[in-house]
Amino acid sequence: MISLPDVDTLMAGGLRARLDALSAERAKAKEKVYWTGGGGVVIGILVGAILMILGAQQFAIFAGALISGGAIAWANSIRQKMVNALKQEMNGALAQALQIDYSVAAFSGQEFERACEYDLLPSYDDSYLQDQWHGNVDGTDFLLYEAKLTETRGSGKNRRTVTVFEGVVLRFQFARAFLGTTLIRREGFKFTLFGDSKSYGGQTLERIKMVDPQFEKAFDIYGSDQVEARYLVHPAYCERLLELERQFEGEKLAALFLGGDLIVTLETGDMFESATLNPEQDRDRLGQTIGQFASIVQLVKLLNERPRN
Repeated sequence: MISLPDVDTLMAGGLRARLDALSAERAKAKEKVYWTGGGGVVIGILVGAILMILGAQQFAIFAGALISGGAIAWANSIRQKMVNALKQEMNGALAQALQIDYSVAAFSGQEFERACEYDLLPSYDDSYLQDQWHGNVDGTDFLLYEAKLTETRGSGKNRRTVTVFEGVVLRFQFARAFLGTTLIRREGFKFTLFGDSKSYGGQTLERIKMVDPQFEKAFDIYGSDQVEARYLVHPAYCERLLELERQFEGEKLAALFLGGDLIVTLETGDMFESATLNPEQDRDRLGQTIGQFASIVQLVKLLNERPRN
C-alpha cells in the first residue's frame, strides 16, 4: 500500500530549503500585488473624479473602471505567477514522494469527453484546467485535475460570464473492462419525461434500486447491467464515495463506470492550493492537500480489495 508522507517529512526532505530560497521573491511579489492593485484602484478613482469635474460624466465611470480593473488584473497575474512557482515546489514535493507526476498546467482527454457526454459535467463555453496529478497507485493508473467551466449568458448590457462548474475530474483506469455502464449522481436526477431511464448515444441506462438505504436516499444509480451495477456500488464503496465528498468538502458528486475507467467529478471550488503569498500558511495548506490525496488512495485501495473475476 502506498504510504503518504506528512508535512514534516516533506519539509525535512528539502522542501523547506527550497521555499526559503524563494522567500525574498515571495515577499517582493506580495509587495507588488499590494501596490499594483491598490495603487491602480486609487488612480482609477482619481481619474474618474477628475473627468467628472471636467464634465465628462459618461466617460468618467468607464475610464475609472477600466484603470481599476486593469490594475487588479495585473496584480492578480503577478500573484498567480508566484503562487504557481510555489505550488510547483510544494505539490511537486508530494508527487515526488509518491512517485507520481504533478504539473500546474493540466490537459483534458477522453475522460473529460465522457464526463460531458454522460452529463457528469454541465454544458459550457470556456474551460480552464490546472493542477494535474498523474501516476500509479497500487497498480491502478489515475489522472486528476481541476476544472473551471464558464458559460456566457444574457446579451448586451446584461451579458455576463457565469461559473457552471468548479471542481475536480478524476479517472481511475483498471486492467479489465466493465461489462456494462453504471452512472452515479446525487439524488434529484431520477425522473425524466419519458420514464425512469436515461439514454446516451443510443444506450439506455435504467435506474438501479440499491439495498443500502443511506446510499439510495443520497444518490441515484443508473446502469445497463443491473447485476454489475449492484456489485460495483456495494455499501463499503458507497461510504468511500461519501468520504471522498467530505474530505474534498465537495458536493454534487457524479461517477461513471465505463470501459475500463471509473470517472468521478466533484464540485469542490479551488483545490490543491498549497501555496499562498503568506509563508505562515504553508504547513496547513500542504497538510490539507495531503489529506485530500489520502481519500484518493483509500478509494483505489477499496476497489483493489474487491477484484472482479
